[in-house]
Amino acid sequence: MDSILNILLVSTILGLSYGQLIIPHRPLGYIYSGTRDAPVHLDVHMGPLCPDSAAAFETLKAVATHYGPTNFVLVLHMFPLPYHQQAFLVAKGAQIVKRYGSGPGGEADAYMWFKHFYNHLSIYSNSVTADKTTDEVVAMLADIALTLGVSNTTFMNAMHSTEIEVDTRAAWTYSCTRGVASTPTFFLNDIIVEAQSTWTLNDWEQAIDPLMVGLPRNTQTCPVGTVKCEYLPGKTECCTQGESCIPNVGCRCMNAAKCIIV
Repeated sequence: MDSILNILLVSTILGLSYGQLIIPHRPLGYIYSGTRDAPVHLDVHMGPLCPDSAAAFETLKAVATHYGPTNFVLVLHMFPLPYHQQAFLVAKGAQIVKRYGSGPGGEADAYMWFKHFYNHLSIYSNSVTADKTTDEVVAMLADIALTLGVSNTTFMNAMHSTEIEVDTRAAWTYSCTRGVASTPTFFLNDIIVEAQSTWTLNDWEQAIDPLMVGLPRNTQTCPVGTVKCEYLPGKTECCTQGESCIPNVGCRCMNAAKCIIV
């Protein structure tokens, strides 16, 4: 009897191990600028509530701006870490605003979503949200989505939709298949790069410039719907709606009534 049980147990484990993973309906990740046929790809697996991911976020956008969309594409993949307790909900929210937002459109709305959370990590920390129910946290997220044109009803319904749930799980599973165990994790043309969240634009140039040899120079600097801000020599950001370019500082919201996310 024990041997039969052992055989059944092994068979069950093997079945689970070799079960078909979720196949997404569309390519995964959030493109900042450029297209998927660009010759140089930087794919970064980020935690939506990860401090190290937050530290890298603006520099990664500056890298994409520096190289331009013709030759270079930046794609962020959300990998919510289990010890950031609200991270999976934030990752689901990114899927929702990408699909239903009425801002500059899809990917741009998602990046505004990321920017808000990376600028306000403490509000969504484990300690601050420890006594909140899931519904209360979702209501907090819905208020942010509203600034991107997603009604509370649409957001709440999408949060409970099977499609959004499956898409978010598929993205997480994809990161697992790439061997991601911490965030941020960087892949340059599908090869992992031992970069740090503290890397500057100059640090990234050391890794990327050799891949740009023979390619045309950047002719477009910022995604549609944003404005280039060169706040220091060689340092640029792309200001979104409601932001102003401040010398030595960068893009900052100067009028809360006009900013999409404050």
